[in-house]
Amino acid sequence: MTDALEAALAQRDDLNRYGSAKRMLFALQLTLDLEDIHSVATTALTDGPDDKSCDMVYIDRDSRSMTLAQGYEAGNTSQTQAPLGKATSLHQAVNWLFGSHSEKDVPIRLRSAWRELHEALAEDAIDTIDIWFVHNLPENHQIAEELNAIAKATYGLISSRYNVEDVSVTATEVGRETLSDRYEGSRTPILVGDEFSIPVSGAFTETGENWSALCASIPASWLRAQFSVHKERLFSANIRGYLGSTRSQSNINNGIQATARENPGRFWAYNNGITALVHSFDYNGGDSVKITGIAIVNGAQTTGALGSTDSEKMGDIKLLARFIKCDDAGTVQDIIRYNNRQNPTQASDFRSNDRVQSRLVREFESLGVVGYNGGRRGGAEDVIRRPGENQLAATVAAQALASFHGRPDVAYHEKGQIWEQDAIYSSVFPERISARHILFVYSLLRALEQSKTSLSSRGGTPQTQRDQDLAKWFGMRGSTFLAVAAIGTSIESVLNIPTPDRHNLEFTKNLTIPQAIEAWIPVTTALLALAPNQLSAPLSSTGGLRNRTAVESAINTFRAVVSATSQVNEPIYSAFAKLVKV
Repeated sequence: MTDALEAALAQRDDLNRYGSAKRMLFALQLTLDLEDIHSVATTALTDGPDDKSCDMVYIDRDSRSMTLAQGYEAGNTSQTQAPLGKATSLHQAVNWLFGSHSEKDVPIRLRSAWRELHEALAEDAIDTIDIWFVHNLPENHQIAEELNAIAKATYGLISSRYNVEDVSVTATEVGRETLSDRYEGSRTPILVGDEFSIPVSGAFTETGENWSALCASIPASWLRAQFSVHKERLFSANIRGYLGSTRSQSNINNGIQATARENPGRFWAYNNGITALVHSFDYNGGDSVKITGIAIVNGAQTTGALGSTDSEKMGDIKLLARFIKCDDAGTVQDIIRYNNRQNPTQASDFRSNDRVQSRLVREFESLGVVGYNGGRRGGAEDVIRRPGENQLAATVAAQALASFHGRPDVAYHEKGQIWEQDAIYSSVFPERISARHILFVYSLLRALEQSKTSLSSRGGTPQTQRDQDLAKWFGMRGSTFLAVAAIGTSIESVLNIPTPDRHNLEFTKNLTIPQAIEAWIPVTTALLALAPNQLSAPLSSTGGLRNRTAVESAINTFRAVVSATSQVNEPIYSAFAKLVKV
C-alpha cells in the first residue's frame, strides 16, 4: 500500500513548491478533507528559522480543531525509524505554543499563530487538538510513547489556563503505515476485509435505495477484540478515527469507559452503538451473524473507548450495531458524510443546489473553468488528486469574495458563516454575481498567495529590507484576506474610473486562472509595498481581523495612500485597467 501512497504523492507536483512540507500538507488535506490545500498552506505553514519545531499550525474554527505538525523527510528510506529526537522536539513546540504566557515571549515567526490559538482557546472555539509527527519511514513504538507523553503535557498546559473539559488532545505518528492507510481508506472505505462471525440473540434487516442493512445487539467484547487487532484501520471510512482519552473526566470517551466499568447493565441504553459499512452480511435466524469486511463510520469513540477498557470489565455488555451494505459509490460517500460526526456536513453543502450556485456552475463550465461545484464537496479523489491549472474551488472563491466586498473577518475566521447565514450569503453571492467576477476576485487572492509562496521559497538567499518586512507581514494570520479587502476598496484608484458596483468587475477577455493571476501580479507587487506599514495594525491587534474598527481604519489609510501614489504607479495601473471591464 505504501507504493500506492508514494505514487499518489509523486503526482502531486503542485505541492513541490512547499519543499519538505509536501507530505505534511498532503496528510492534512487527506485527513481533514480540505478542498483547497494551497490557501491553507499560505497561512498554516510556519516552518523556517526559529520555528521552535512548529512546522505547521492550522486552526479551523469551523471544525473547532487545531493541528500542530512537525515533519521529517528522510533521504534514505531504508532507515528503520525516524529520529526519536525529531519527535521529542515537539515538546519544544508545545511549550512555546501552549506554555508561553505572553506573545512577546514567542519568536516573531510564531506570534501570529500563538495569538490566534490562545484567542480561540479563551473563546472555547476548539474541541480537538491534534499533534502530528509526519515522516516517510516505518513507525516505531518508542516514538508513539513519546508522542503520548507530549499529548498529556499539552493537555496539562492548557488545562492550567483554560476551561478545557471538552477538549481532546491527541498526538500521532503519521509515518508510512498511517498515511498509507488514510490514503487507501480515502479510495476504498473498507480496509479490513476479513470474514467475521458475531454472536447475537437475534437480528433484523432493512433495505432502502441502493443499500441494505442488518441490525443486531453485539457483544462489546467482540468489538474490543477487533480494535486490539485492527486498531485505526477499523475507521478507514472515518479518517479522524478514535480521538483517544487525553481529556477531563467529562470527555465522552472517559464517560464511555466509566459506564462500561461502573454501570455495565445500562451500557446498551446509554450508548448509541456503532454504524459500519460491510461488503456483505448473512443471517439465517441462528445465534450468529456473518459479515465480510468492516469500516466503522459512526461509533469510533465507542470502539476506541471499549478497546482501552480492561477486558475483565466487559462482562455481558452489549451494544447496538448497524451493518450497512452498499455498492453505489455516491451513496457510500453520503452514508459516511451523514453518519460521521467528526466530519459533519459542511455549511456549503446546503447551498449547492440553490438557484445562484446552479447558475454559477453552468457559467464556469462555459468558461472552461473546472472544479467549481457550487459548494458541494466531491469524493475523496477530488480532494487528493492534483488540481488542474484552470481549477477553482467554490469554498475559497467565497472567502475571496467576502474579503473583496468588505468582510475579511468572515473570510478568515468564520468561512462557514458565508454559507450558513442568509444575510452573509446573499451579500457574498447576490443574484447579480457572475462567474467572471468570481474569477476576477479569486485570481487576486491567488496572486497574493503566489507572492507569499515565492517570497518563502527563496530560502537562504539574502533578502532586501523590503522583502524582510513583507515576509514578516505575510506571516501574520489573515494577511492575504486583509490585502484582498484593501485592494478591493482601492480599486477605483487602480482603474482610474468610477466603480459604483464592484460586483460588475471582470476581465474583458476570457482568461484562464493562470493568465488572470499573471495579470494581477504587477498590481499586487506594487500595492504590497504598502502593506507592512499600512496593514499591520489590525493583524497584530487583539481579535485580529474581527477587530472591525482597526480593520476599517487600516483599509481607509491604505486607500488614501494608494490614491496619493497612483501617479507613481500609473503605467502599471493603466496596463491593468485595459484588461478590466467595469
